[in-house]
Amino acid sequence: MTSASAWTNERPGVRRISFAGLAGTTSQHFGFFGYALAAVIVFPMNFFPEADSAVASLTTFASIGVAFVVRPLGALVFGHFGDRSGCKSVLFFSLLMMAGATFSIGLLPGYSDIGVIAPVLLVILRVAQGAALGGEGMGAVLLAVEHAPPRRRGLYSAFPGVGASLGALLANGAFLALSGGLTPEQFRTWGWRIPFLFTSVLAGIAVFVRVSIPETPAFASAMRRAGKLRIPIAEVVRSKSRALLLSVGALVVGNVLYFVTQTFALSYGTAVLGIPDRIMLLATLTSIGVQSVVGFASAVFSDRLGRRRVCMAGALLCAVWAVPLIWLLRTRSPWLIVVGFSVSMFVYAIYSGPLSAYLAGLFATRLRFTAVALVFSTGVMVGGALAPTISDRLVAWTGSVWAVAGFVITTAALSLFSLWHLSESYPKDIGPDAEEEH
Repeated sequence: MTSASAWTNERPGVRRISFAGLAGTTSQHFGFFGYALAAVIVFPMNFFPEADSAVASLTTFASIGVAFVVRPLGALVFGHFGDRSGCKSVLFFSLLMMAGATFSIGLLPGYSDIGVIAPVLLVILRVAQGAALGGEGMGAVLLAVEHAPPRRRGLYSAFPGVGASLGALLANGAFLALSGGLTPEQFRTWGWRIPFLFTSVLAGIAVFVRVSIPETPAFASAMRRAGKLRIPIAEVVRSKSRALLLSVGALVVGNVLYFVTQTFALSYGTAVLGIPDRIMLLATLTSIGVQSVVGFASAVFSDRLGRRRVCMAGALLCAVWAVPLIWLLRTRSPWLIVVGFSVSMFVYAIYSGPLSAYLAGLFATRLRFTAVALVFSTGVMVGGALAPTISDRLVAWTGSVWAVAGFVITTAALSLFSLWHLSESYPKDIGPDAEEEH
C-alpha cells in the first residue's frame, strides 16, 4: 500500500471535520457580515447621529474597515499559536471571541443613551471581531485541507468557504426578513439587534461539533520531524517573503470586487440612487447564494484543472465584469441590480473557490498557519477594508461612479501579475509524508 493511500485510509471523519469547519465559519461570518449590513443601514442613525451624511458615511465605512486592519494582527497571534500548538485550540478560542463580541454588539446602547461612549465601544467590539476572524478564516481551511485525501483538497477546502457564504447569506436573510416584517422605527430601535443576539445559537452549534475533532496528522508529523519553530513569523519573512507578497497581491482583486459589490454598492444604491433597502438586501442575498454554489464547484474543478489556472481565469473575469456591474447599478432597476450583484459574485466565486487550497500548498507545515492566515488577513485588509472607502472617495473626487470600475480593473491587473509569478501548488503533497520545504 502506498503512503498516500495509507494516509487516506487513516482519515476517519474527514466529512465531520469539514462540517466542523463549515459550522465555525458560518457562525463567525454571520456576525462579521451582520455588522457590515447594520453599519450601512442602521448604525449611522444609532451611533453617529450628529454627523452630516457625508461624514456619517465615511465614519460607517471606517468602522467596517477597522476590523480588516486588525485582522493581520489577529492572524499573527493566532497563527503563532496555531503553528506551535495546532489548529484546534486556536479555532476554539477564536470562535468564542467572535461570538462574545457579536453578542455584545446586540446589547450595546446607542448614542442617545450613553453618548460618545457608544460608538467607541462599537469600534472596540468590531476590532475584536476582526482579530477573531484573523485566526478563524484559514485555520478552518487548514484543518480540512491537511486531513483531506491528496486529490480532493479542493473539495474539502471549499466547506469553510461555503460556511463563510452561508454566514453572510443568513445575515442578509435575517436583516431582509426583519426589515420587511417590522416598521422602520421598530427595525431601527430594536429589530436590528436580533441577528447579533442569535449568534450565540450558531456559536453553540459550532462549539459542539468542534469539540471532538482531532489535530491534523500533517501537523503532528512535522512536530515529530523538525519540532516547533520558536517564532514562525520570523521564518516566514526570512524564507518565504516573495511568496508572501505575491500571495497578498493575488488576493486583492477578489476582496475589492466583493466589498465594492456588497458594501459600497449597497450604500451607494440606498443613499445616492434612492433604491429601497429591501431591494438592495434582496440583491445581496441572491448574490451570496450564487457565490456559495459556484465557489464550491470552482474548488472541486480545481482538483482536476489545477488551482492557479482557475484563479487566474476568475481574476480576469473580475476585470471584465467591473463596467457592466456599475452600469446595471445605475439603471435603478431592481431585477437588473439583482442580476448585477449575482454575476459579480459568480465571477468572484470562480476566482476565490480554489484560492484557500492553492495558497495552503505554497507553505511548509510548520509555518503554514502563520503564513496563510497572514496572507489572507493582509489581502482582505488591503482589498476589503479600503475598497468601500476608496470607492466612496473616488466618486467624490471624480464626480463619477465609473471611477470605481477603473479601480476594480486596476486591482485585477495586480492580482493577475501576482498569480502569474506564483508557482502552481497542485498536486503537491501537504500531508504527513510531505517534505517540509515547498
